[in-house]
Order: sequence, then structure tokens, then C-alpha cells
Amino acid sequence: MKKVFGKKIGKWSEIKLACIYNYLSAYSNIISRAGYKEYFFIDGFAGSGFCTSKIASKTIRGSTALALSINPPFSRYFVIELDENKAAELEELKKLFSKLSIEIFKGDCNAETVKVLKEINNGVPFIALLDPQAGDLYWNTIMKISEKYKAELLINFPFGMAINRYMPLLEGKTIDADTREKLIKIFGSEGWEPIYQERRKMTISPAIAREKYLDVYLQGLKGLGFKYYAVKNLKNTRNVHIYYLIFATRNRRGLEKMKDHFVEGELERQTLFFLQDITNAVYNEFVGGRSLSLDSVLEKMLSGKHLYRVQDFKDALISLEKDKRLVRINPRPRCRSFNEGDLFNIK
Repeated sequence: MKKVFGKKIGKWSEIKLACIYNYLSAYSNIISRAGYKEYFFIDGFAGSGFCTSKIASKTIRGSTALALSINPPFSRYFVIELDENKAAELEELKKLFSKLSIEIFKGDCNAETVKVLKEINNGVPFIALLDPQAGDLYWNTIMKISEKYKAELLINFPFGMAINRYMPLLEGKTIDADTREKLIKIFGSEGWEPIYQERRKMTISPAIAREKYLDVYLQGLKGLGFKYYAVKNLKNTRNVHIYYLIFATRNRRGLEKMKDHFVEGELERQTLFFLQDITNAVYNEFVGGRSLSLDSVLEKMLSGKHLYRVQDFKDALISLEKDKRLVRINPRPRCRSFNEGDLFNIK
């Protein structure tokens, strides 16, 4: 059997894998502490289980190998891989974790996911990692997953790595019919097309276009019931966007826990104006509001592309109180923070 250790990956991909490990570990701990007897993991684009680092020239664990090493472990692992050689490597990896329930599906993720979902009862929580190397994840697959109420998603939206390559901007070039159909399959709608036309006319910048494409994708997820989401913008060593990691859930409590991991290490959080920015954002959103609570602030503002977590919103409320722009309705003696039951007005 040919040994396959995946293609060589750069520093940004190593960072992504580290993020994935942290998120999956957090998810496993959150769900197990919530008292669920079983919860599952789906790896939709598994690879061989291993990668090779360009920097250190060594073999490192890929997403499946990382997921299998998490404690507490998932009850069942569903691993999907199209390439036969890589699937064979996954079979070898499976032998090393013989005590775990691992099922390997050989084929296209968009087709095999349908088979996997038949194995999952609607009340069982699970997280699906969908990390395609190119534009190989179709919206219909996400729709099928969304039919399971306890589903949560961790998606690599590879705009900078793949999707933008389907959108030529050179004069005289345009999208052919097959490519247009592929983009519709990726986004689940034609919502990307007006943005592409703006880019062709050079009326918007690449950065603005990228954010608009992401918004189309996120609005689609919300339309499927994934009301709460967080986004991490992963960049290469030259600070150039490569792809987005998106966590999507129906459960705000889950987002609260995962958001701590999403914002970890973000340099923008270390700027001098970070607290001032979130304080102003909260004030502008709720100025004039009466009988507000931390819960109402989080419900409105926690989900999004920003880098704010629960504690940041608490800090913003404390700052507003110090500035006398927030007044507690029922102040508690020596209380310096905010619980979800504390009510207040914002002037």
C-alpha cells in the first residue's frame, strides 16, 4: 500500500489545524458536561489523517487524527474521503484507535454525507467538520445536515484559496455555464453574482467583495436555522486572507463557549481602542433602551464576524456604567460585573 501523508502544508494550515483541534476539544467537553450520553463527529474531507509541515519537514496530525485524540472522545466518528489511497491510510489509522467507534466512507462528501446522516437520530448532537481543499462542498450537503436539529458546523470557507479562482476578472474573460452552476451549488443561490459583477467593473475592492461573499454564505446558514455563528479570518505569513473558519449553531450557549476559542490569539484584540470600540458598538445599538439585560445584549450582538466574546460585552457594560451612560435598575451592593439577571437602562 502506498503511504500517503497528505500534501505539504504551510504555517497558516498548521494554525487552522490547531484551531480545529481546540474547537473540537471544546465542543466535546461542552457536550459531555451537558449530560449527553452520545455525541458524534463527522469529518467530511478527511484526507489521509496526516500532513507534512513545510516548515519543520515532519509529519503532523490531520483533522481526523486530531479528533481521535480528543478526550473525552466522541461516541462515534464518521470519516469521509474520496481518494482511495488516503482512505486506505485512514483504515490503518483506525486500527490504532480500535476502542473507538470509527466508520470510514469512501467517496464524495456531498454524496456520502447523506449516508452518514441516516446513522444519526435527530436528537443526537454532532459537529460536522467540512474542510474542502477547493470548492468541493455544495450547499445541498449543508442543507441535509441542517435537517438534524442538534447539528453544529465547523466550515472552512476557502474563498481566498479556491472560490475566487472561479471568478475571472481579466478583460475578455467571464464565467462559463459550468462554473456558474458550480458557484450556485457552493453558495446555494445566485447571491454571489451581483458582487462578482461589481468586482468586474472594479467598483468595489477585493476586501469588500470578499466580505460580501461571506455575508451571502452566512445569511444562507441563518436561513437554514443556524442563527448563531462566529468567523475566524485565517491569513498567511504575509497577512493575506486565505480562508474563513465558520462555526455555526442553533444554540447560543454553544457559541458563548466556542467564541472564547475563536478569538484566542487575534492581534486586533490587543489594540488600544478594542474596549472603546465594543463599548461604542453596544451603546449605539441600545441607546435609550429600558430594562435591558446582559442576555438581551448577547442575543443581539454575540453572533457575527467580530472578535467579541461574552466577557468583552460585560467589560463594555462596566465601562458604560463608569461613564454614567448606564444605570442599573436594581443595583446589588459591591457588584462590579453583570449577570444575565441584572437589569439596566442606557441613557
